[in-house]
Amino acid sequence: MGCSSSTPLAYLHNQFLLKIFLFSLMLLTANTNTIDLHHLVFTTCTANQTFQNDLAISSSLSKLSIVSSLFQEFLDKSSESKFFETYAGDDRITILGLFQCRNDLNHDQCHTCTNKLVDISRNFCGERIPARVQLSGCYLDYKAEEEREVSKLLMLHKVCSRKKAKSSRFEEEMGYAFAEVESCGMSGNGFCDLSYGKVHVIAQCVGNLGACDCGGCMNKAVQIVHDQCAYSITAQVYLDGCYLSYSYGKHKISSYLDEGKGSGNGSQKLVAIVAGGIVATILLGVVYYFMKSWGKKDDDW
Repeated sequence: MGCSSSTPLAYLHNQFLLKIFLFSLMLLTANTNTIDLHHLVFTTCTANQTFQNDLAISSSLSKLSIVSSLFQEFLDKSSESKFFETYAGDDRITILGLFQCRNDLNHDQCHTCTNKLVDISRNFCGERIPARVQLSGCYLDYKAEEEREVSKLLMLHKVCSRKKAKSSRFEEEMGYAFAEVESCGMSGNGFCDLSYGKVHVIAQCVGNLGACDCGGCMNKAVQIVHDQCAYSITAQVYLDGCYLSYSYGKHKISSYLDEGKGSGNGSQKLVAIVAGGIVATILLGVVYYFMKSWGKKDDDW
């Protein structure tokens, strides 16, 4: 009777563990499938900005309240718009903020991406101004009103792969693709997603840039790639007014990248989260294995 009574209990216990293991695996797979759009590229959060004397006494609570208000407006607008720019503030400080999603995202994807931006900015930047959080699929940026005239050609972040292309067609294909990118910027479209040969390029300008400024910004990004990322099979260049990323062959843009200029300190934490999910799944599998073995031993008694 001892065997007949313990077998159903061990069976149900093992089935429960199996379901937990499979569910964890499904969550991990889902995260992997969405990692491209939500991959953290870089964050830039300076120390608390020194304002004029009357602004310097602005309390942390006040700044947090203004930033929180800005974030809420971003979240509200991201369900219906892929670019939004606005002011938020009080009589002591005024913040100019914007968010932008890749043009090929739908509104649901944009809202989800923006929600991720807000979470990261709250955790990484807090009340600090100015700040920028850049994901692969979207970004947000906010600064004090007096800083709004920052050059759109200012480089914020750059990474180039150490791995170099060996194909003799590399220069030809890259040259053609980059010419198309510059033409795309000048056309007023503001977003380019194109392929030529083995080259895949994505570029986008800030939504409030005119065609000439957009073309000039993309031209600057192309020059930086030529000068500093020669023959790299993947590269990313982020300026204040636009960004450009490319990959060559079957390599993903996020692969083979080495730290360059900019603040990419957030991406390692995202990788750690994913790695932690993998470890947790493996541990659940080990627990399931031993519990199953333990159940079999009970059956043998």
